[in-house]
Amino acid sequence: MDNFSDIINADYLYFSEDGKEETGMSFANIIFATICWLCSLIFGVIALWAFKRKDPMHFWSGSTVRPEEIADISAYNRANGLMWAIYTVCMVVIGILSLFSIIIGAILLGIICVPGIVVLIVAYNRIYNKYRGTSVTYKTDDSTSKTPKAVIIAITSISAIILIAVGALFFYGEKDPDASILDDRIQIKAMYGLNIDFSEIADISLIEKSMSDIGIGARTNGYGGIGEALKGNFKSDTLGETLLFVQSKSSPTIKIERTNKKDVYISFRNSESTEQLYRELIATIPLK
Repeated sequence: MDNFSDIINADYLYFSEDGKEETGMSFANIIFATICWLCSLIFGVIALWAFKRKDPMHFWSGSTVRPEEIADISAYNRANGLMWAIYTVCMVVIGILSLFSIIIGAILLGIICVPGIVVLIVAYNRIYNKYRGTSVTYKTDDSTSKTPKAVIIAITSISAIILIAVGALFFYGEKDPDASILDDRIQIKAMYGLNIDFSEIADISLIEKSMSDIGIGARTNGYGGIGEALKGNFKSDTLGETLLFVQSKSSPTIKIERTNKKDVYISFRNSESTEQLYRELIATIPLK
């Protein structure tokens, strides 16, 4: 696979040696996965720090654990390092899964960032209590009984950033595609967007049905979020392999048949917008 087309919005397109069109990983999936892996890098550094420390590892930022509080500092630090290492691995796995499905990645990320933090707190308290020296009288004061404000701000900020990032991805996935007619091609800007050269178009038709009525099939590498938007690669017994940029319940639907390539289906939330695009396509593109 030597020839690559330009990255178009949220996806890239390439051609194999036999000329067959293939579709690569969604750019949105890659961005989401990268966010997860950057977070995992931070937690991995914390895990490594815990393994290497000579004095007791602390959990809350700004707090300290005195050496006399811990009976076995090495074992205590190893337990902390293992806890953070497990959390790091979970974040890495979420990043890998999000390459195949942003929905699954977003759900798992929400779980690991909200209930997961609670699990970390519980796990750390168990570790501390397990290795706490029995000869030391544990004294509770404001520094240990209350969560530092800096920690609360940090957790809130990280959660907000993640929620904003996930929300932006869903917003981009749910919005109608931007279809433009250029001099020699149709340009579709969206997740899994592409350029369709006029020369490869065999026919353009307007189907007075929604994509749900036509038959969506199964998603092979595409977006199907919380709403009715479908984008990317799908496959069904009746239609074969297709590229969809549709609102699944909206009609009519534009079908662009391509020679030796996947047919493309387009529909907008507003039926008038779909019909307008169809009229422009028919008036502009010379069909074979």
